[in-house]
Amino acid sequence: MEHYVHGGDVYRNSVKWDFSVNINPQGIPHFVRQAMAEAAKQCERYPDYEARELILEIAESEGIPETDILCGNGASELFLAIVHAVAPKKTLIPVPSFYGYERAAQAGGGELVFFPLKEAEGFMVTEVLLDALTPDIRLLFLANPNNPTGKGIPDALLERILERCREQGIVVVLDECFLEFTENGREKSKISEILRNPNLIVVRAFTKLYAIPGVRLGYLCCSDKTLREKISLQLAEWNLSVFAQKAGIAAIRETEYRKRTPELVKNEREYLLRGLCGMEPYGLTVFSGEANFILVRSSLPLYDLFLQRGILIRDCSDFRGMPEGYYRIAVRGHEENQVFLEAMREIVCREAQKSPENLKITEKPEEIEQKSFGIIGEELRARGILLPKEQEAVTKRVIHTSADFDYAKTLTYSENAVEIASRLLRGGAALVTDTQMALAGINKKRLARYGGSAYCFMADEEVAAEAKARGITRAAVSMEKAAKLEGPVVFVIGNAPTALLKLHEMIRSRQYLPAFIIGVPVGFVNVEISKELILQTEVPCIVNRGRKGGSNIAAAICNAILYQLE
Repeated sequence: MEHYVHGGDVYRNSVKWDFSVNINPQGIPHFVRQAMAEAAKQCERYPDYEARELILEIAESEGIPETDILCGNGASELFLAIVHAVAPKKTLIPVPSFYGYERAAQAGGGELVFFPLKEAEGFMVTEVLLDALTPDIRLLFLANPNNPTGKGIPDALLERILERCREQGIVVVLDECFLEFTENGREKSKISEILRNPNLIVVRAFTKLYAIPGVRLGYLCCSDKTLREKISLQLAEWNLSVFAQKAGIAAIRETEYRKRTPELVKNEREYLLRGLCGMEPYGLTVFSGEANFILVRSSLPLYDLFLQRGILIRDCSDFRGMPEGYYRIAVRGHEENQVFLEAMREIVCREAQKSPENLKITEKPEEIEQKSFGIIGEELRARGILLPKEQEAVTKRVIHTSADFDYAKTLTYSENAVEIASRLLRGGAALVTDTQMALAGINKKRLARYGGSAYCFMADEEVAAEAKARGITRAAVSMEKAAKLEGPVVFVIGNAPTALLKLHEMIRSRQYLPAFIIGVPVGFVNVEISKELILQTEVPCIVNRGRKGGSNIAAAICNAILYQLE
């Protein structure tokens, strides 16, 4: 059971790839390494016991007075110092969460109250926590996002929690150690809130963000002078080495490194999620979050199976409130993530051959799809994205098809677009696509129920001959042929921007008015401008701005609308 103690146990195991610790995939910044090498020359001196230069850098970066900052030998030292300073008779800790909160609270000697986060709710903090914030609670530990789940707290709910604690006189320790790995993490920080809420203590660490867990450096922000001084008295003199101080100063100045981090983590997290979700039929359950790690559940002994391959992951069995079979996977660099996914595929496939009865291989396709949509909903909430009700089913199906959450921002709907498209399809409107792939992807049986038909004229010999004679694309000629169909036509364009350009030309010249346009071509030449031109017309439409799209996306939009008709 020794491996349950903490992640990063490379000292007692033979490890080539460490996925058990959640540090920045970029590795230690160059200037931080350089600063630590220079610090070695100062080891014959005592470090600055006030850490003056480091605190000034933090204060400038966070936009708060330097007097409101205390530094510690990692966040863990600060948690312990806070508990001793507050001396709470009762401490509330949502679980599962970082075991260091419990360890610090136990050292303080007060009563511990554990608030269980429900597995059925994805271990999310919900409004129910507000009911637990009673006047007898003196201290609350809260992580945003949480470890090991990676779940963030919706900003509106977090504001209500902080306000309730202020009213009840509860000191809140808000752990933001993973916040800057998330999208718009700096904007979501509550550090600025300390100026109006003296009960709030925000804790952050350099460990994870700058990939220096061996250095041990963290800081807290608190505006209550009396409380801050009590905490300071719990910290040892010279608790920060010259290495920690010099590394921290250099790290704070690495602004470009910090800016690159959320996008890198997002891309690699989504890459891992796509790979892991593809293994759900083999008994793997994946919980999406917004931090630089992913929580999974499996009946397989994944810790041991990965360790046999030189890969260390975090067994979450020792997290209070976490059922057995959960594992935390760090988001690493792309090549490492590829190695991890290959190992996971090998493990689940081999175990499936040995014991198929234990691996849910017979799970029904509709159950897999339902789980996938649940994951999509969770991740949208974690990202703070609330989709308009009318558009929700369409956008979620596009994300389900692509595993790309950018569509939540780039899919653009004209007024009442889904309602209009639904009315057209229910009335038996024809669909015209620009590729055989899109045509194949549309649920034509469902379409036929309402008297509709789907067409693609790209392989038509007359279209090919005319396109060659006129020196234009088949897609453009196909649009002209489609315009001759009787009745309303819904155009489904997933590949050819020239199809959209031709439709725009016909609309502008009043030659033809389509009933509806789904415009999601993919590519680089004329793609973005063709979409913008359609958005400027009076024709109702669903368009994906930017370069992304494709025939599969076009078909997914059609199918989402068709499925809603029932």
